[in-house]
Amino acid sequence: MKRPYGRQQNEAFVFVGEAAMPFRYPPDRAEPPTLRSQADASCPGAVAFEEGADYLVDYERGTIRRTKRSRIPDGALHPLHGAVRFDHTNIDCSNRAYTVYADYRIAGTDDGETWATAHARDNRPRRRLGNGKKGGDAVYVVFGDSISAGGDASDEKYMYFNRFLQYVNERAMGGGVRLINRSVGGETSEGGWKRIREDVAALRPALVSIAYGMNDQNLYDTGLEVEPDAYAKHLRDMIACLREIPDCEIVLVTPCSPHPAWKHASGRSGEYADAVRRLSAECEVGVADVYAAWQRELAAGKTPNCLLLNHINHPNDYGHQIYYETLVDWFERR
Repeated sequence: MKRPYGRQQNEAFVFVGEAAMPFRYPPDRAEPPTLRSQADASCPGAVAFEEGADYLVDYERGTIRRTKRSRIPDGALHPLHGAVRFDHTNIDCSNRAYTVYADYRIAGTDDGETWATAHARDNRPRRRLGNGKKGGDAVYVVFGDSISAGGDASDEKYMYFNRFLQYVNERAMGGGVRLINRSVGGETSEGGWKRIREDVAALRPALVSIAYGMNDQNLYDTGLEVEPDAYAKHLRDMIACLREIPDCEIVLVTPCSPHPAWKHASGRSGEYADAVRRLSAECEVGVADVYAAWQRELAAGKTPNCLLLNHINHPNDYGHQIYYETLVDWFERR
């Protein structure tokens, strides 16, 4: 997904020592980046860091790094820094204290809008969700695991589904859209398949986003929690159930990747994403390809710690933004 607009917002970094890290996009030296300890600058206790004193920007290379005497916490002091096949139990492994957020204008662009505000101004939906003739709100059901329950977003406003709901409602014609979240932390696709009829279909939704895979891919001594073939069958059966509801739109969300050094990371998340893409084509339903977007972030130089707040499998605010943007991308293409 290409970012065509001029301002990057809430890009996350976890710095290690004084090592340079690349910006996701080249920053414009005419409008220097700002860096703070919270995604929301108005959050009580948020610290605004100073260029030169706390961090240095190399505009030629498009990188940023801590200074030796920086107030920015050093990720090298994280208790699991450098650990391999780490066990997250009985330890505070959160990256919250080490994560900082940057806003900046992207070099070579001719406007100062963010991706989200530009879409809000320019784009219109091709059709609304729900009937609207009876005056009732259309229902959007969020269905998935702890990520879809909002896991580790700093505030409800940064949870990907709440941002997407706001986006859709800004474009709604007629009746609005209201959100009902039926996600359960720790759940796999098997659990979702078992309860979709009672917990989701009974609500007669106009839209359902289905986001499983993170827990399915978990690796234990006995093998994968849910094999990719079984995962695909569960999703296919969920789609069949929702197809009984007239005019219900379905979008499947591919999973992001867990921290590769976590002991339960199988390294096979891509297989689950492939299964989702095949089902999207086979069943003619939408797909929000978070996995592909996540891989682009990693390829551009983001580390897993820059994307995962709990150091395991929960996105930070920037990671939730990636989920949100992939859903908007689907919405505008559908």
